[in-house]
Amino acid sequence: MNLMVKASIIAKFLNRSFQGDDVEIRFYSTISDIQEHSLVFAKKFDEDYLAKVNRFTNILAIVTDEYKGKVSCSYILSENPRLDYLKILQEFFVKEKVFGIHSTVIIENGTTFGKDIFIGANCYVGKNVVVGDGTRIYPNVVIHDGTVIGKNCCIKSGAVIGQDGFGFELDEKGVPVHFPHLGRVIIGDEVYIGANTAVDRGTLGDTIIADHVKIDNLVHVAHNDKIGENSLVIAGASLGGGVELGKNCWIAPNASVKQQTVIGDFGYVGLGAVVIKNVEEHTIVVGNPAKELRK
Repeated sequence: MNLMVKASIIAKFLNRSFQGDDVEIRFYSTISDIQEHSLVFAKKFDEDYLAKVNRFTNILAIVTDEYKGKVSCSYILSENPRLDYLKILQEFFVKEKVFGIHSTVIIENGTTFGKDIFIGANCYVGKNVVVGDGTRIYPNVVIHDGTVIGKNCCIKSGAVIGQDGFGFELDEKGVPVHFPHLGRVIIGDEVYIGANTAVDRGTLGDTIIADHVKIDNLVHVAHNDKIGENSLVIAGASLGGGVELGKNCWIAPNASVKQQTVIGDFGYVGLGAVVIKNVEEHTIVVGNPAKELRK
């Protein structure tokens, strides 16, 4: 890597002061694998971390107040070192973004694209799709008809957005008949959707994912679900049809939420939990079936 940035420049970017020498930073490192001229962070005080950091002089550490005066290297104090660290990585270390639409993308009629977008190889974009400014869609994504995607979203490879959901009604002979899905998927701004995740279109209404929602890889979002702002749904989770998540919810890996269930604002569903009834706001539930742990 040919990057070189001074500690003073990093501090100015964060609107903070730094202590120590104005060292040159060329790399990024974890605490367990530090190299000279690298950037590190520690989000909590730990004597082992302190000992490791103090073996080096030409590094810059982003640390909490507990480290003040105890580290021998240059440092910047932070209330949230991990957040500041990722901001620095994004500003100085992430490769310059590529924009444009790959030549292999299939685009149907009526589609609207915003400015500064990226759509990778072998994607499919259906009729009357809207893609907002700055959104990035990675290779092999399928976006079905009528889907609306906001600004500065990120959709990773293999995701399928707007496919019909799993809705059936038994006829008089007991044969499952597929229910037509006439709704759409509406995605807000700055939404992240991970690789191989499926977000189904609504039946008569829409499936809605609000601003700043983050959805991990291999997640299933069923028809007519509504996911509130700032919520996170982690790998392997499954939301049944008509589920409503409030704002700032956390759905842990491999959790399952029964159809038509409502989880209130700041609801927390634990690892592998099976939720079969509504969860009040600011409540943690765990287990199978999920039970309240605490509020």
